[in-house]
Order: sequence, then C-alpha cells, then structure tokens
Amino acid sequence: MLKLIIHTLLLSISIISVAHASVTQQDCSSKNVELWTKATYATSGSDLVILGKRVRLIGLYSPQREKKQKFNTPAQPLAKEAQLFLNKLLANHDLDVGVEYDTTKIDDFGRQLVHLYLKDGTSVQQKILESGFAINRPAYNNNKYAKCYFEAEQKAREGQFQLWDYLAKHPESHFPLVKSSDLTTQDKGYRIIQGKVVKVMKSATFYIINMDTTGIRIPKRYWDRFDFNKIKQLKGKTIEVRGLAYLYNGVMFMVIEEPNAIDAFNPLHN
Repeated sequence: MLKLIIHTLLLSISIISVAHASVTQQDCSSKNVELWTKATYATSGSDLVILGKRVRLIGLYSPQREKKQKFNTPAQPLAKEAQLFLNKLLANHDLDVGVEYDTTKIDDFGRQLVHLYLKDGTSVQQKILESGFAINRPAYNNNKYAKCYFEAEQKAREGQFQLWDYLAKHPESHFPLVKSSDLTTQDKGYRIIQGKVVKVMKSATFYIINMDTTGIRIPKRYWDRFDFNKIKQLKGKTIEVRGLAYLYNGVMFMVIEEPNAIDAFNPLHN
C-alpha cells in the first residue's frame, strides 16, 4: 500500500513538472507563424535580410558594429561575435525561418519587425538572448513575447554569458549596463541605466523620472501605456531603465515609450 502511495505521488509530481514545462515552452513558441521562407544573412546580431528586405528582430538590441557614415560611431563590445552567432544559427538550419508579426510591423526606418523561428520551433530571439549576445529592447508596443524575452535575458545575466561576462571583466565599458552615478559623456547609445529615483513629476508634455544624473522622459503620446500612480511610487527606489541615452546640455537623458523599459514594470516583476 505504501509503495502504491509513493508511486502515485511521484506520478503526480511528474505530471505537474511536465505541465509547468509545457506552459513555459508555450510562452516562447510561436502562436501564429505567418510565413515560412529563406533568410539571406545577418547584418548584425539583431538585423538580417529576408527576401531582399531589411528585417529587425523584435525585442532585441545587439551590440552595433562601427559606423562611419556622417558620425563615426565606434563598435560596441562583441558586435562581430553577435552577428556571427546569428549567421551560424541561420546557416545551421539551412536558412529556413518562420516569420510572425506583432502590433507594429514596420519601424521608423522602414525595416520589418518580426518574431523569428526555426523549423524545429526554436525562437531565434530566445536563443540569442539566452546566449548573451543581445539584451531585451521593448519598442513599438510589440509585447507578444515580452515575458519570454525577459526571462531569456535574465538567464544570460545570471550565467554571465557573453555581454554580461564582458561587463564583469570590463566594468569600465559601461555596456550593456551602467550605474547612473558612473555615467560619462561618452556613454551615449542604447544601454541599461541603473540608479536611484530622486524625483518624479508631470509636465504638460512629459512624465518625468529623475535619477541622480539621468533624466528619464515619457512623452505625452505614450501616457496611455503607463500608470502615473505607479510611476510616483518609484521615488526613492533603485531601478533599471533601458533605452537610447543621449547628451543634452551636459546632462544624460533617455526617452522611453514602453512600461517594460523600466524593470519594476516588466513581466518578471508583475
């Protein structure tokens, strides 16, 4: 009788474990691949060419290679390695990819925005984020797989893979994360900024979140995505905000449009 009870308990635990794994997998697996096609090649760890069109992977910011047009922008850490990783991933699956769209299909630069899958069901975004060759980039209200992507990034961060390993060994790089108190005028571009919120207010055109050295601004056209009462509760707390940092009158600013850009509001904390 005792053996029967133990067997029943073990079976129940096994069923629960399988069910939990299934839920996790469903969160990352495609809900609606709209097109199976051939990729051509990756131009970075988050951009590629498909059917002659420029495509950007939703939810990713990978390190950028050096750009010499107009303004000379130096390469970010592991930019070549991130591009190579994506090219190898595509090549190892015969360049066969499944495309799924989200709320916004085209970005401001005319690039298609897609969730990308391999024939075996693997999420390309999840693979890149878990490997540490990119960080999550909330944008264009494309949040269908936001939780999956944040979980994948967290896995790489906890394991100190690639970009996170580089940061641990080269903290002076300030990439992909930097403390607001350590920012310099050279720390422009996309990154995660960590700092204590010292002031929260609302103007006629912005929700304003000020860290010790960094101003976070949320334009009025995106207010419907945010709860200002929750924003006010950030005062006095140390948070992480991700976005494009830029220098204005000697002060660093970041404009965000998505609640997920603030760690306190992303799916891992809700």
